[in-house]
Amino acid sequence: MTTPAPVERWLQDFAQNSLRPGMVDAFVQRVDDDIVSAIPEIATDPVLVEELHASTREHWRNFLVSLADDYRLALPSAAIAFSLSIARRHLDISVLLKVYRVANKTVFSYVAENTEPDHLPEGLARDEALLALWLRAEQWIDDAVEQLIGHYTRERASLVEGAQARRSEAIEALIAGAAPTPDGERVLGHKLTSWQTAFVLSAPSTSDGGAPLFDLALQICERLGLPRPLTTLAGSRELWGWVATTEEPTVDLGAVIPLLEEAELHFALGRACHGPTAFRDSHLQAVATQRIGRRARTRAHGYADVELVGLVGDGELARAMVRRELAPLMTGARGEGDLRGTALAHLRTGMNVEATAEALYIHPNTVRYRIGRVEDRLGERLAARATMLEVCLTWLEVYDIDVLEGP
Repeated sequence: MTTPAPVERWLQDFAQNSLRPGMVDAFVQRVDDDIVSAIPEIATDPVLVEELHASTREHWRNFLVSLADDYRLALPSAAIAFSLSIARRHLDISVLLKVYRVANKTVFSYVAENTEPDHLPEGLARDEALLALWLRAEQWIDDAVEQLIGHYTRERASLVEGAQARRSEAIEALIAGAAPTPDGERVLGHKLTSWQTAFVLSAPSTSDGGAPLFDLALQICERLGLPRPLTTLAGSRELWGWVATTEEPTVDLGAVIPLLEEAELHFALGRACHGPTAFRDSHLQAVATQRIGRRARTRAHGYADVELVGLVGDGELARAMVRRELAPLMTGARGEGDLRGTALAHLRTGMNVEATAEALYIHPNTVRYRIGRVEDRLGERLAARATMLEVCLTWLEVYDIDVLEGP
């Protein structure tokens, strides 16, 4: 649309007058005061405030110069730098957009004031001047925002990719055996000199891969009384995590079973470790536990409970050993599950009747009765083959009887 000659002349005069240093300073102060008042993320950052001033100043000067020619956005370098600084501070894009929303309102007020009749030459209608100036200003702001969104999003993507790459490299180095360093702690945001407890959260291969593993890892740690974990995706269905604590943590995996069952996930927990290799040691334990969990019947396992099973494996020789040692307790008779569970708990408590009863929430006499039946079936005292029986009973607890018939 062609602008009438009187309006063109007025725009040029307006631009020339507004480009005077004092006028530019007053405009920048007015716009930026409104922006700073409305956006605390900028108000509390002196460097961002300075960059805002530079951006507003260059925007206004470039816009005024453009009024003398056909419209063409000349995006100021200071505006680009300001948008990049917002991105580098990990501020949401809404902060950038709000800057220009506030500026839009303030600029409109400024334009309206400067198109009052006493600011215009005789014969120039206010509506013509206001419309011509405001349409140019509005288009400038809209076009600037569109381009700055691109600069912001590219910078954020670059930062995220760079941060993730550095995190992945640091984690891989620690797992490979590198010693913890202050720089590694800074990159990971994780205290490597504290107790380290690693875990693996995984979905079965039959899953659609849609489980929100990061969110679920946070929920699991919360239910276990553990702090926010350091996490990394090891695949589309597997997440590795570590928690750092000042003391060795005690956890009850039973607290997360309902959550895991609902999400159809498996949770494998390494031992809490301390020292230069703690990050790696606990992780290797968690991975070993997760491998066991692929064929196990329960949703959560701790390395401390399956360490022997992990060493024994689940091959044909292991299955043959379990069948041989526990055959008298696997006849299919009613109540054998209770007998095996009581025998395992009894062995784990050092064959202390009172401790076994407390662990199983049953009467001590019930423990004595069941252990008596187990020993009758085995034809010998538990103490005679305590280690072998504990390994086999633990194996069966993890894998279940059905696995004995597997390949």
